[in-house]
Amino acid sequence: MGLTDKTVVYQTTDVEANVEPVVLFSIIDHFSRRGEGQDFVIGTLLGTEENGVVTISVAFPVPHMQVEDQMALSTDFHATMLSLHQRVHSKQTVVGWYSTGEAINANTTLFHEFYGSETPRPVHLLLDLGLGEHKMSAKAYISSGLTLGETRLGVAFRDIKLTVVNSESDRVGVANLLKMSAGTSAPTGAGGGGELESVETTVRKLLRTLESVVDFVDKVVSGQQTAEPETVRLLQQLVAAAPRLQAGSFEKMFNTSVQDMLTVVYLANLTRTQLALAEKLQAVTLAS
Repeated sequence: MGLTDKTVVYQTTDVEANVEPVVLFSIIDHFSRRGEGQDFVIGTLLGTEENGVVTISVAFPVPHMQVEDQMALSTDFHATMLSLHQRVHSKQTVVGWYSTGEAINANTTLFHEFYGSETPRPVHLLLDLGLGEHKMSAKAYISSGLTLGETRLGVAFRDIKLTVVNSESDRVGVANLLKMSAGTSAPTGAGGGGELESVETTVRKLLRTLESVVDFVDKVVSGQQTAEPETVRLLQQLVAAAPRLQAGSFEKMFNTSVQDMLTVVYLANLTRTQLALAEKLQAVTLAS
């Protein structure tokens, strides 16, 4: 049946979504741990909404089963995980759900209706992991009712603006992950030995460079070598750019930076431990 002038699409108000990087990493981790035979995974999105902007801060997986043409969602598991999370973050509520795949399909409407009972305007985050020839991408959708006269035909999805937002701590974490994936500063232990070795290597290289510069200046002063004007100009710019700090102030600032780096390493290890515990709790919950 084609659409006529009596067809009405209930438009929703303008809305956009912001997603934090940890949410995307959680979805990728969920997909990598999916059960055998599962083509996609789904889960719940938690966050806040203000002035039409939905901020997605947390994602947790929700088990689902497919029996022939029927889909079953573990609503009890969803309710348990939501209750546990809101004990710690009471202001974060259900803002939608996520799934992996290349496009919206027939199952999308079924899951979306469930989350529509959890929040008035659920956001569907579709993460395409780029398993084919295309690149990895993420899109966000909201739904509106589609009717013909007084008859409800179904649900229409439209994509909305999706922005990945990150804080300074997120940028530091992502930078460390990229370095680890490139094999340039992979940690050797829980104490962050790899990061400390990287700092030590950088400092040693800097000391060697400074020794070369000092040796060059001494030879110029003693008349053993002639300095080129361009080299002198670069040295003057270098000295002028260096901050005038007392030795004690510099040492304090350096130690603070090292402590910040170690704190990031500790939090990363703590996050890995938390994910491992969550996985075990999920397994226990499913077994019971």
